[in-house]
Amino acid sequence: MPHGRLLPPLFLSLTLTLFVPTPPLHADDGEFFETKVRPVLVQHCYGCHSRQAKKLRGGLRLDSREAMLAGGDNGPAIIPGQPDKSRLVEAVTYTNVDLQMPPRGKLSEAAIADLTAWVKMGAPWPRRAGSVNDGKATVAGASSSSAPQLSTFNLLERKRAHWAWQPIRPHNPPSVRDPGWPRDPLDRFILAKLEDKGLSPAKPADKRMLLRRLYFDLIGMPPSPEETQAFLRDTSPHAIEKVVDCLLNSPHFGERWGRHWLDLVHYAETRGHEFDYDIPNAYQYRDYVIRALNADVPYNQFVLEHLAGDLLPKPRLHPHQGFNESILATGFWFLGEEVHSPVDIRQDQADRFDNKIDVLSKAFLRLRSLPRSQIRCDHDQGLLRAVWFSPEQSLSAGTLRFDGAQPPRRRGIMGPAAAGPEKDSKSAGRSTAVGGGTNGRLSAGRAHGNTRPG
Repeated sequence: MPHGRLLPPLFLSLTLTLFVPTPPLHADDGEFFETKVRPVLVQHCYGCHSRQAKKLRGGLRLDSREAMLAGGDNGPAIIPGQPDKSRLVEAVTYTNVDLQMPPRGKLSEAAIADLTAWVKMGAPWPRRAGSVNDGKATVAGASSSSAPQLSTFNLLERKRAHWAWQPIRPHNPPSVRDPGWPRDPLDRFILAKLEDKGLSPAKPADKRMLLRRLYFDLIGMPPSPEETQAFLRDTSPHAIEKVVDCLLNSPHFGERWGRHWLDLVHYAETRGHEFDYDIPNAYQYRDYVIRALNADVPYNQFVLEHLAGDLLPKPRLHPHQGFNESILATGFWFLGEEVHSPVDIRQDQADRFDNKIDVLSKAFLRLRSLPRSQIRCDHDQGLLRAVWFSPEQSLSAGTLRFDGAQPPRRRGIMGPAAAGPEKDSKSAGRSTAVGGGTNGRLSAGRAHGNTRPG
């Protein structure tokens, strides 16, 4: 349903109503608003232009998209898609000496650019679960009951509706018009979709092309001429199965597919920013991921090692060198965005926590329909903030970084073979790296108390 809002007072005599549809909201648009736009509005605008303002200035509210479209005494605050015609953008850029907001000082160039980009993309504004239109921004003559009413947030209902939590049920393969093409029941699902679109399957690939596809899919590299010739000479019915087994057992398999996971956790070996400092021992986490995939580590174990690899009573050990594999997974906590020499160290600390929680939420839980960034700022989601965001922030705040060659071993962390004097982990914190060999290893550990991350 489009959200209709009245044009500026100049057009009241024409009784013309302008309906501005809300553009489709994509996950990236919602996150851009929650991380770049809403914080600016809350910090610099809501004091005078929101429902909570002690005195509403200019009859203008900026705490909803509808209110911005309805505008105040001088018309709409924004025209979606047209920042050059939007009074909000005009005000924050200080191009009009008679319209400069906020009045106490111009926003940063980055904040102005974000607001301009937001208006240009259509001013997407995520709907908050549990919020309702209070009637302030409805069209003249329209009742508040005609505005869209949103149901309250119901976590159990969302769980029941989301595909990821549906129980697995058997499905009979669909009927197809060409029953001779499928070689497997799964093929019938593919063929049915192709036939629905009026498409036909591609012709079967020859052996040379099939081999190249297998190599690129599984290890990301083409076969050598010798491997190609050997496969072409193999006329046994299990030739393909033998190649697949060989590629799955190749160390290159973990290298190929580990790249996808490394992208999810924002893996990099430098910090970026101005001087692009190296991250010491970052490669240790990369190699951990590769070994875990090659060892076929169960996903639940993989997740557990990332979240609490330094606390496992029986950590997973390297089969040959014997060092603690589990604790290396915690190194991903230190691969996030950081800047050097921040002006505001507390804001920098909050930004780093925010980035780590963002990566954790998306990589492990795929929280995109309700962005974690929205949970952080959204007062309507107080319950979610309490049960999700706050514990995550506590976990991140109590995590220490260690880069070292051979830290002292602690009971329960390094296994039964402890070296050096043992200490009570409750008073001394957690071991923060692994031994084994002379190479430094990147990892994290928990410390009790209010600890600033290193």
